[in-house]
Amino acid sequence: MSNEKIAEDIANCVRKAIPWHNLPVHLINRFHNNQRDYEKYVFNYSLKNQLRFRGNLVSKIFRKEQRYYELLVQKSINTLGLFPYHLADIVTKGLRVTPFNYYLDVLSQLLRNDKSYDSLPNFTAADCLRVLGIGRNEYLSLISELKTHTTRALLFTTKPNPLEYLPRFPQRIRIEPWWRVEVGFVLESDIRFVTASERSLIDDLIDFGSQTAGKCDYHVVHSLYRKGLIYLDVPISGEDKISIPPLRNFVMNRVSGDYFENLLYKIFVSADEHMTILELAQMLQLELDLVKQAVSLFCRLGFAQLKESASSLESPVNAAKYHESWDEYKREQALAKEAPQITPLNYNNYVNNETDGGAVETVKAKGEQEEKNKDKDSSSIGYLSSDGNTSDFSFANMPTPSPQPLAKNSPRQNSDDPDLSSEIDDLSENTTKPSLREAITPTESPPKTGKRVAFLFDSTLTAFLMMGNLSPGLKNHAVTMFEVGKLCEESMDSLLAELEKVSLLDAEGEGDVSRYFAHAVILRSTICSLRNLLPGGMDLLRLECLESLDQKTRDRVLEKKYKFIISSTPLTASMSHLFTIPFFGQFFRSSDNSHMWTKLFYNHITGYGPPSLFLCRGTVLKSLPRIFLGYGKLLVNILHSDSYVINSENFRNLNDQLKNGCILLQGYGIRSPGELHYEAFPFTSSRREENKWSRHKAVLKLQEHLDLQHHCGYITFVNTGVADIGCEQYELEVHLKHPRSKLKAVRKDNQSLDKENTQQDVPNVLKLDEEKMEAKDLLSPDQTELCSFARATSSPQHQNLKTPDENYFASQQTSQEPSAVYTSADCSELLATELANCSGKIELVSQGSVEIPLDREALLQQKQTTLPESNAKEDEEDTTEDWTLLDVNFGVPLFDVDTNTRICEQIVRNLSTEENLNELPRKSAEMSEKFGNFIKQCLYFEDEQVDQLKLGKNLPHPRINLAFENGKVCYWNGR
Repeated sequence: MSNEKIAEDIANCVRKAIPWHNLPVHLINRFHNNQRDYEKYVFNYSLKNQLRFRGNLVSKIFRKEQRYYELLVQKSINTLGLFPYHLADIVTKGLRVTPFNYYLDVLSQLLRNDKSYDSLPNFTAADCLRVLGIGRNEYLSLISELKTHTTRALLFTTKPNPLEYLPRFPQRIRIEPWWRVEVGFVLESDIRFVTASERSLIDDLIDFGSQTAGKCDYHVVHSLYRKGLIYLDVPISGEDKISIPPLRNFVMNRVSGDYFENLLYKIFVSADEHMTILELAQMLQLELDLVKQAVSLFCRLGFAQLKESASSLESPVNAAKYHESWDEYKREQALAKEAPQITPLNYNNYVNNETDGGAVETVKAKGEQEEKNKDKDSSSIGYLSSDGNTSDFSFANMPTPSPQPLAKNSPRQNSDDPDLSSEIDDLSENTTKPSLREAITPTESPPKTGKRVAFLFDSTLTAFLMMGNLSPGLKNHAVTMFEVGKLCEESMDSLLAELEKVSLLDAEGEGDVSRYFAHAVILRSTICSLRNLLPGGMDLLRLECLESLDQKTRDRVLEKKYKFIISSTPLTASMSHLFTIPFFGQFFRSSDNSHMWTKLFYNHITGYGPPSLFLCRGTVLKSLPRIFLGYGKLLVNILHSDSYVINSENFRNLNDQLKNGCILLQGYGIRSPGELHYEAFPFTSSRREENKWSRHKAVLKLQEHLDLQHHCGYITFVNTGVADIGCEQYELEVHLKHPRSKLKAVRKDNQSLDKENTQQDVPNVLKLDEEKMEAKDLLSPDQTELCSFARATSSPQHQNLKTPDENYFASQQTSQEPSAVYTSADCSELLATELANCSGKIELVSQGSVEIPLDREALLQQKQTTLPESNAKEDEEDTTEDWTLLDVNFGVPLFDVDTNTRICEQIVRNLSTEENLNELPRKSAEMSEKFGNFIKQCLYFEDEQVDQLKLGKNLPHPRINLAFENGKVCYWNGR
């Protein structure tokens, strides 16, 4: 049993409060029969995962409840965890620890230890931004301030206290009317600083318990929250439904990997606005309280919205129940929806365009009015934004039309300078007031019901959408696709609107950056083509997030929501298990080396492909392998990365790669890299150009062993400058012969000699043995071609053997007797046969390589006399042998317009039918079985006795150096 499984079992026992004497035997052995070790694990696990004291196993181990919560808070601060909102009734009301002073301690700890902002986990950083208004750039500004006030005399002694530079009051956060207001830790000294209305609300909370925020005065609730006298509870019931819009103000730092964070990401990728919280918990097979806790945090951070809330302000009935001051909440919500995304890319243009026609005077007037309403702590960084949704970009360090003396978070800032962020807020409010009525009552289309289509992608696509200046609003969607792992149909219109702003004309002259634009443009056309296949619409799913779920949970999620899945291709992420629903994508379980195995698999089953070497880790190349003689360019496929091209004379650089893992090396061109061609399948007879490629011999072989009619994808052909003749003696099975088996065969032949020979005859026997061994070594493992031209030997029959560098064959006619060079009749006959077979088809042209001028017309005429007239005519017409098979990919590509269009057209017209969807899983299983058998055959020699081999979760790395030559996969002997 793996360590991960054991750790999961122990954690489940702690959560289920299973005592020591009821533990399973294998877990007791894990703790070496020591109960004290188990109790220590329970205590540390409870602190780390913020478990409640009462009702859990820790209460039977540790008796001091208050001390337990004090240690829990301190450990959460040390590990940079989230504030325990689910324990606010104890932590805030009992220990007077609010989210504000909690995150002050977190940031001060980072500043004292000179740690970077990236040390904060994603959700912790997002909550810090919401509560304190401190993002990445603000944190860098704080570090600069600390270094500025640290004199040289204090460098090695006492440093300034970071709390002096942190905010004194929390940000003005977003509060929903259906949230609950709870009284915090209130002292008598606090009552002196509250107004009459605030004191009245505190009295009501003490006397009558918690109140709904919408029934209280909107401004009083905000005021008491900023003073730390109340805390907010976000209630979630099992019948509620949530929706996850595109993320705003999500900070992408790092993942901590703890239990609660993993739970958050699971709910991210599994939540659906048509599914209740109870159904979500049942589908994930998790405790309902844990799911409620996670969903409550999402709603608090603004990453999720409650659907069909009974306390919604939109309902006229509920509007009468709420306090009239909540009209301000409506205006803030409308402004939040209409406010543009302010980034360094469009900030200056936005200010210059919107401040025309007297808007500047309006901004200044509003700024002066707000300066009067600010309290004495307005110089703190907590006032960078009025709504708590500060962007990750700091406006203080950006160039503006009017010079700003210092950043807003600087304590030395002049109080007469207007707040930059407030100017933006006021400006956006001024420009959106005319359309306020439309913003409050938007017209929404009816929701789509039923199962949907899932489009599968990986992190490569999100990286392309984030990189480059594609569109200012596209970043939020890319962050959502990466972090949430899903973009629902409800957000598809806004994504298409952002993708529509991207044009390929903007990529002219950008070089490699143009592929980012191409992916964005083709993604939009793909969504438009496939979105309406089903009434439910289409969701975008990220493969890495699905892989974070266990197999059974993933299958339940997909079977409940989706009818079939369409995959983008190629996928760089690993797929540990195949899907149970119809899947238009790869038919095999993938890992870091799967693209190497598949290339070798496609080459072997067709007999076509460039010469290839699949080298094990630790192999050292001392000379250029013989099969690459004549190739000036080589294609290198490595683990966890894209392939790249190198010059053949730089082959020794590959030894560094071989120290870390296996590589697949392929011939890719003579003087320049090979030309590529992509052809979509399934093939149709409507296009003449497609018929040319569908008659290619490699495609005919593919159709025999792979299903190209029910699946979709594209075939990659390459023209390396060397024609491919395929394989004459084709075998589907792989036969790897151990080199020692040849030695045994030779020795077995020698045993038939007379054992009673005299001592003088023994040298003759040894000489015969040596000659046979050398003749065998000249053959490749499949015994079909010469493996090496130059071999150091003392045998007289090989003393005159020439190497390719001497260009012997270039100076001789093909009609001459090869016995002038080879004294062995077998080798001479073999060489003549090979030259006759290869004549007119192979022409090696490279610096330092052998050139063989052949009489093509004479040989072609001779070949036509031996073949039937129909076959000769077909060979004359077929010119596709100049192109050979490089790779086959299943799915929808996002880099080639023509291939993408043809595949999407086939999916819409033919492949999405019920008959095809029913056949798809069976066909995929058959191809997966063939692929698995191929890998098993490539792991061991034929004469090795191996028990029934089962492939694990990840595809194994090669144990033997493999070569693909002459249309077959064989053992590579190192030459």
